[in-house]
Amino acid sequence: MMNYNYSKKDVATVMKSIISDLIIRINEKNTPRRTAENVMNITNVTNADMLVQLYTDDRRHLVCACKTVHQVSEQHKEDVDYFNELSQSYTQEFYENLITFLLERDISQFNPTLIPMTKAKKQMINVSRSLVDDVIMEHYEQFKQGIPINLVSSFKPSNWLVKIYKNLMVHKCKEQTPRINGIRTRVYKLNEDQQTYYDKMMSEEDNEMSNANYQKYKKQNEDGGFIEQVAKEVQEVQEVKED
Repeated sequence: MMNYNYSKKDVATVMKSIISDLIIRINEKNTPRRTAENVMNITNVTNADMLVQLYTDDRRHLVCACKTVHQVSEQHKEDVDYFNELSQSYTQEFYENLITFLLERDISQFNPTLIPMTKAKKQMINVSRSLVDDVIMEHYEQFKQGIPINLVSSFKPSNWLVKIYKNLMVHKCKEQTPRINGIRTRVYKLNEDQQTYYDKMMSEEDNEMSNANYQKYKKQNEDGGFIEQVAKEVQEVQEVKED
């Protein structure tokens, strides 16, 4: 991890390889570099609010919030004797019992391809949200139906390069060119798999913001039936491609 400057994004990149790669590279000091089968299973325990940067479509991490048995209160603040006793309780026997518990626990019904979206994971993803995530969630209803690309471009943060912003949007959306009121119009429509992730992520406040922006957008364009036309044409384009 030392080579990645402790950046949350860089740590996430490293963890992807550690979790997913079948082979890992071992680079011990004063010995030739070698590769080996990756047999690691990793459990991280932390009291940090954001251990690693998680994306909305993360499929690798199960995040659980646990109550500690030893809640640190004002009573034990700076209590050296208390924490010495606590640390000394983590003996070899303790760790042997812990590993035995983990090895014997029945997880036969757990499907690793269906990692649940826990409240703790949702919170960590929210902390990790990119500005593109913010744009999509603030205009979620429009992205689900199809939103003109020139409008999306106007949402670009001023300090972002156009090519980076566009690349991230294309990763999450399909670009379509339906004919709206006789004019070819480039629109982004959020991919269905991305909708699944964002549906889980949207909070009550996010939905309120999205609905407010949609109503404002609808009011600005309702005279010509523009909204309905966009949704209809995008759907027809999608059906043609599927056929």
